[in-house]
Amino acid sequence: MADEEFEIIPVSPLRRLEKRIERLEAYSVEDPKSIFKDIIEIVRMNQQIVDELAKSNDALRIELSKIPGRLDELITDMKELIAFIKASGEMEQTEINKEAMKPVVEKLEDLVNINKSFIEKNEAMIELLDEVNRRLKKPSVGVHHPIPLSQQNAPRPSPPINPLISNTQKPLR
Repeated sequence: MADEEFEIIPVSPLRRLEKRIERLEAYSVEDPKSIFKDIIEIVRMNQQIVDELAKSNDALRIELSKIPGRLDELITDMKELIAFIKASGEMEQTEINKEAMKPVVEKLEDLVNINKSFIEKNEAMIELLDEVNRRLKKPSVGVHHPIPLSQQNAPRPSPPINPLISNTQKPLR
């Protein structure tokens, strides 16, 4: 089986040859001229078949030799097509993402601006609270300390009498 060769050949000339051989076998020995004619015709047909096989074999070899080059071209074209598809897909994806993300970006910018205003207001509030805290810590002149419970029922001393203030003097408070 390793010695056998296979080729692609047209079948119709072989069928005609088989029919001719069947007819030759059917002839009687009485007509030798027709037998020789048929044998010559068979040899001629056989030679035509061999010629056609050789031509088709050569044509097939030529076509098969072109296949690797064409496959290389096809692979190159496919790679270019894939690269083009990827590039166009990425472009569409970035365009879609920019368009789809535009409202989100605007909302985020609004939130950032609102947060900035909150920060400014909070800083102003902290400054005011610091000012209030400083004023509370500063001792004031007329601050009265609470009287302990044991002294609340005791008689209170009378307040000292202040000298008359002239119109030119200003009060201490």
